[in-house]
Amino acid sequence: MPTLLAVLAHPDDESMGTGGLIMRHTRNDVTVHLVCATHGEQGWGGKPPGARREDLADIRAAELEAAASALALAGVELWDYPDGGADTWDQAEITQRVAQEIARVRPSAIVTWGPDGGYGHPDHIAVGACTDAAVAGIPEGDRPGLYHIAVDQQLADFYTKAPRLISAVEPSIKGVVADHVDVVFDLSPDEVQMKLRAVYCHVSQLADWMVELREHPDVLAGWGHEPYIVVPSRQVTLTGSGLLGEFA
Repeated sequence: MPTLLAVLAHPDDESMGTGGLIMRHTRNDVTVHLVCATHGEQGWGGKPPGARREDLADIRAAELEAAASALALAGVELWDYPDGGADTWDQAEITQRVAQEIARVRPSAIVTWGPDGGYGHPDHIAVGACTDAAVAGIPEGDRPGLYHIAVDQQLADFYTKAPRLISAVEPSIKGVVADHVDVVFDLSPDEVQMKLRAVYCHVSQLADWMVELREHPDVLAGWGHEPYIVVPSRQVTLTGSGLLGEFA
């Protein structure tokens, strides 16, 4: 059975970052597995109401389980490396564990963070580097396709415009705009709503503007734009069903 593997850093990366790609593939009978390196226990924002900071790891694990169901993921490996602690991780161990997961699920393609981490997040960068190393350790002819999550100017503009729905303050997080992207998923309005369903499972991580987006469909459409870079970079044509070329 055709299989896609996502290797990411935090609960919510799979929905906010790659929700469209994952959902498009699961709807077309591609089995998708997820590795998530941390429980995201440092992402405290006082939500949901009544929650306690010390419970956040468990809260985010439950949110990930709900999002995995919304995206129809076939399996989730939630590891417990320290959130925000990439400089303390045993990256050789993580690389080995990713390699073992690749050997177990035998994906045709893998998606992960690139060397810019989307917006420079050290955990993203480390997870991506470990995944790249695991793939590089596979004989060249046997390697799955490898895709890095990217930010192009269109997506960067969305992340600037959307937070201003509720505040004129400059957004605190800015994407690193790639000098090129190789493949873009532009979701239909129906697909955007399905992605949003997964995103909204992560209640503890929802910024106010993410909730406000529901009232602004013209802006919301920007979250249906997902660019990726292929490693090594090459021109990629999506299949007739809008899937990665490995699933033709």
